[in-house]
Amino acid sequence: MIWDKLEPIINRLEDDHTADDWRRLFDKWAGHTWHDHEAPSELTSVLIVDANAVTTDGTQDLDALHTLLKDHVRSSISDLYLVSLFPHQVKPTDTAVNPRIRLFEDLGRFHDEFDLMYEMTPDVYNELQVDLLDETDAFIERLAQGATKVRVHVQSFRGMPEERIKHVLELWQLILHHYKPHGQLVLAYEGDADRTGSYFEVADVICHFDLASHTLLAFAQGNAKGLTDWADNIEAPEDGKTYFNFLSTPERDPFEKNLLEPSVDMLLAAHSVLFSLQGIPAVDYRTLLGVTTPVERAALVQELKTDPYRLQVFSGILSQLNVKRTHPAFSPYAEQRIIATDKRVFTVERSGGGETLLLYTNVSDERVVIAASGTNLFTGEWVEAVVLEAYDFMWLERE
Repeated sequence: MIWDKLEPIINRLEDDHTADDWRRLFDKWAGHTWHDHEAPSELTSVLIVDANAVTTDGTQDLDALHTLLKDHVRSSISDLYLVSLFPHQVKPTDTAVNPRIRLFEDLGRFHDEFDLMYEMTPDVYNELQVDLLDETDAFIERLAQGATKVRVHVQSFRGMPEERIKHVLELWQLILHHYKPHGQLVLAYEGDADRTGSYFEVADVICHFDLASHTLLAFAQGNAKGLTDWADNIEAPEDGKTYFNFLSTPERDPFEKNLLEPSVDMLLAAHSVLFSLQGIPAVDYRTLLGVTTPVERAALVQELKTDPYRLQVFSGILSQLNVKRTHPAFSPYAEQRIIATDKRVFTVERSGGGETLLLYTNVSDERVVIAASGTNLFTGEWVEAVVLEAYDFMWLERE
């Protein structure tokens, strides 16, 4: 029974609610039918997408968003990180419908085909104003609405001592794993890098905020040394834990906005870096689809077909993901080794599932040749040397 596991944690919380209050909360959800999904694997990748990104007649339309993603990315991307979703905005014609019921119906279209990731974004988290019971209810509601991953930002707990933050996270992680054993609590932590590892005690996945800046600098300088040194110092997580990797976040400009005249080759090389690293990779919909503001679904599909730049970025990123899905060494839990080759090349060795991959990404505008051989994962051909043109990448399976 969940209460037997939760009671010791709840007793340690500095909370005004009684044990009976907490029991009533879990009784409320006792009758819900819970659906777990598969454990994360090489098949797992996330599309970060604003729930308001696709419109119909100028109005946000979750159904239109679902149709777009089902038709164009479902075969390549497993998870959707739906941001700006809560609180749900009800269409004017639906004012008589309970917003939570309507949201459950809308999201039902998604979680039959995708794993879903939501975020916890309370207005206030601090020692005096937080209502932990209400926030925990909201956390469970996200699980009921199909989430297999929930992102929580440590800095949201303004004014709370670190020990209490960890108690709350421990509580939520236990709840998540009770209802969805394969679910993951994803922790966003932007504090002291030396403290990151300590949060693995109460989280399944930790966000890598530094990846974007190191990757950006590597391309700006045409030199991968800083990126290589940073990646080489990443603490290897314990079994069952991993990282959440991304080049853009919803709160910031998309990655390419920070590059001077980003070419297709440069953007695809940057995503080669993203997909090479141990962890769950997340792609920003603004980069994948080439949009920055809400757009009509039909117009977006037409623009993807007729704009060569956007089409090449879109198809190129999905091509990498399609290769990633077929190799167990790309599992978020597979081993990683950072290799120093040429200063212009970021090189990662991934091992798992009985295979070893060597992943090379040229961050410069120069031609680079590296002495290495293996089977090119994109062409199936054996190569005797790694020849990388400007902003080129090559993924090899080593025999």
